Amino acid sequence: MSSKLSTVPTIDDYAPLAPFTLDELVSACNAILREKPSMAVQGRTVRYYISTGLLPPPSGAPKYARYGVEHLKRVVAIRRWLDAGLTLEQASERIQRGEHGGETQTIQRKPAPADASRLFFREDRLEPWPSVHRIPLSEHSTLEIPMNQDVREELEQALVTIRRLLKSL
Repeated sequence: MSSKLSTVPTIDDYAPLAPFTLDELVSACNAILREKPSMAVQGRTVRYYISTGLLPPPSGAPKYARYGVEHLKRVVAIRRWLDAGLTLEQASERIQRGEHGGETQTIQRKPAPADASRLFFREDRLEPWPSVHRIPLSEHSTLEIPMNQDVREELEQALVTIRRLLKSL
């Protein structure tokens, strides 16, 4: 993020931090939208947007669900459009046209088995979040490295990023 504390962060500031947990996504959205507290997002807002097809489902199993930059772009755009007086239906139309700055792919509902709860899928495919090495860094942060990646290389890259971030503070 920018070294100036008074500037409002942007989607581009958070993009390198993806994928996000639900709490991280909510925090990123609220940081970007902080100039208007009425646009604040909660986890249940994200889940509602998924259930209505405004957002694709997260990758991974529920306990390890991860949200990408596309989720961030859509939530921020939807909140701004709602603040400007648009309806969720109008926001959905704008997303389908790509006006949020992301994918134009729509989310299609597919019939679920009778014994299953409602399921939503991306039109083309679901990409599961790969198994990961979870490395606790502190009480409040954990590094996740996909199993198919070289742990040493990923740690070295993370160290470079952490040093750069520390210098910017």
